Amino acid sequence: MNKILKIILAVLGGCSVLVEIMTPLAVAILWGWYFNLSNSFDVLVLIIGGLATLFRAIKIGFMK
Repeated sequence: MNKILKIILAVLGGCSVLVEIMTPLAVAILWGWYFNLSNSFDVLVLIIGGLATLFRAIKIGFMK
């Protein structure tokens, strides 16, 4: 496999991981925007989305 193909595959893999990690936070933001949640419930949903994102990042970081 030549170097350019390896670089393309590495970039695509990095984009895939980034999308996988940020999905819970994006869903939490869209819920808050779409459903017009109250301020305190909106903060709660964002905290849960942030914790889910953190969990996914830690999970991917410890994979071998």
